[in-house]
Order: sequence, then C-alpha cells, then structure tokens
Amino acid sequence: MRSNCFHSLGLLAVAGLWLPAQSFAATLGAGVSPSKFELRAKPGQVLRDTLTVLNASEEPSEFQFRTVDWRLNDTKGVDYIEGELPEGSCRPWVRLERKAVKIRPGGQKKYRFEVHVPEDAPPGLCRFAIMIEPSDELVSSLGADGQIRFPIVGRYAVITYVTVGDAKAEIDYLGMGQTFISDQRLPTLKLRNQGNTYDRAFGEVTATDPNGQKIILIASTFPVLPDRTEEIALAPRAPAPGESSVSFQYPLQLKGKIEIGGKTIKVEETFD
Repeated sequence: MRSNCFHSLGLLAVAGLWLPAQSFAATLGAGVSPSKFELRAKPGQVLRDTLTVLNASEEPSEFQFRTVDWRLNDTKGVDYIEGELPEGSCRPWVRLERKAVKIRPGGQKKYRFEVHVPEDAPPGLCRFAIMIEPSDELVSSLGADGQIRFPIVGRYAVITYVTVGDAKAEIDYLGMGQTFISDQRLPTLKLRNQGNTYDRAFGEVTATDPNGQKIILIASTFPVLPDRTEEIALAPRAPAPGESSVSFQYPLQLKGKIEIGGKTIKVEETFD
C-alpha cells in the first residue's frame, strides 16, 4: 500500500526546528512520493519497488539516499537510528539503486530499491526507512537576486514496512483512555499488540451527547507495532473549508465497531 502524494523536504537547521513540510517547498523545491510503503513478502522473495523524487527548483540538484532503522517513541514520534545496526535490523536485506542521483531543474526521477528476504527469514516485521537529503546545504549569503539564503538541510524518510510470511497482529483491547486534540478532550482505545507484525484500526463510533446530538468519531490509523501498547484516538472528521468544528458536551454514549488484527472490537461505553 502506498500514499502517492508528493511530500516536500523541510528541516531548518539554523533554528533546529522541524516545521511543516510545505514551509520550505519553495526554498528546497523538492518532493518525494510515495510517503510510505506497506508490503508483504514470502521468505526467499525479492521485492522490487520505486519511489519518485521531484526537483521543482530552478537549478540542478543532487540527492543522497541511504537506509536507516526507526522506532516509535512515547510521544508517537519517530526516532531514526543511524550507524550501527540494532538487534533484529533488516537493513542488510535492502539494496538501493545508487547512493546519489542528480535531477535537472523541474524534473523528476524514479528511484529503485529491492528487499532481498532471506530463505530462512522467520514470520515477522521488517521495517526501515529510505532517507533522502540534498547533497549540498544552501549557504547563508545574499544572492544575485537580492534574496538572503540561510543554511537549510532538508531530508525526508520514506517509512517502509514489510510483513514476512504469515506474520499477523494479535490485538488485545485494554479499555478506554483519553487524549486532547486541539484542546478538545477525546476518547481513545488502548490497544496492545502481542503479535509479530503491525496493523491499523479501521472503523467509526457514534457518540451521543446529553442533548441527543450524534457525532461520528473516526479511529486513528496510527500503527500498532508488535510489543507496543498504543492509545488510538477517536476523533470527529476534520471540518470542510468554511465549516466550523464540531462541539459537544459530556458524557458521551459511545457505540460502534473497530476492526484491527482480524478482530472486531465492539465499543459500547460511556465517556464521562
């Protein structure tokens, strides 16, 4: 499974801050598609796929490619592990087309990679990221066009999951919790994965407030990785342009079904 829209590179090294990717689309003029790969393979199989790198700038650009390991942290962010391979890493299975690619102004290139799954690979999850970054930083200077250029390093990680063999998620529902999104208190489902690959929740729950108003809450598709417990938020659909956000009162009477790991979780609870 892929997410096929282009994603721009964007990290401001001077300030040391991650910013929305769109903030530097005009500066870096680069994008990557898809944003992730979700693949399946049998032991001994060679997977082949491609991603696309776009150079929307007015100058030729060179991009470097490498693989890194990654893990989720306790704030639902991603930590990238570079250098020495951690235990269980499948990065040695990955073959990249080349270390660097030059792209003409306004051009784009397909970039190939392969995953060579060993014959004796046990059922489980192989996960890695393909890191893409420009070869040169933009140097702080006053350009001929009168524009000030700051040192910027943009990089993008294409997260890749490969489920090997008959691996599957084993999900246990541990009850409800809560989270805050845009200052709105929302219910969560506590899910524990004791299987050997990941899965994502799918489904919706109808919430009825004391005034009889019914609100549809959609399950977050945040991945539940093996040996992790995640709180999956149930949140209203994002409002369309010009629409106001949904407001409601508590307690909420929740009723619905969520599918994950081959199981159906029936939700019939009160969220105070």
